[in-house]
Amino acid sequence: METNTQDRITLKNLKVADFASEETLCFTATVLFDGKPVATASNDGHGGSTRLLALKGQRDRLSEAEAFAASLPPDVSEHVDPNDNACRFTIDMTLDYLVDGLANTMHADRKLRSAFNRDIGNKVLFIKDGKLLFLKGIKLKAIVDRKAYFAALRSRRAQPIVILAELAPDEAFGLWKQHVLGDKPD
Repeated sequence: METNTQDRITLKNLKVADFASEETLCFTATVLFDGKPVATASNDGHGGSTRLLALKGQRDRLSEAEAFAASLPPDVSEHVDPNDNACRFTIDMTLDYLVDGLANTMHADRKLRSAFNRDIGNKVLFIKDGKLLFLKGIKLKAIVDRKAYFAALRSRRAQPIVILAELAPDEAFGLWKQHVLGDKPD
């Protein structure tokens, strides 16, 4: 599901129980509408829908959020519609469906960021010839004079390299993600 086409409904305080997630993601979160908390969301991870509970005094705002979600375009899946082989299977947008998608996206992003942080902290990562590589047995944290080490590393290479530890964190993450995921956006 494409959840980033809107920015009025967001989540905070997402807590996921991977061990309890079976058919759906087991989570709790606070639902924000236009940046203000309106509901709590929870899913027990057994395949049922997400429950939304309005926060005190926010029932009308939750209704507005539900109306906004319903006004969004339907989610068009990659799968063929079982009722019409010429069409893709579509799901009308609802707030609980949108919240599920946001929670899944947020959780996947967190897991990806954690993997990046492990890699960037433990390896000397660099890009050479369009490939993400690392130096086996060398821990980035153990290098005292990184500037000198990186200069020596560059001098030993015939072709230019991009060392991720020298980049801004978001730029390094973007390059790492591009190479780890390939053409897949998520």
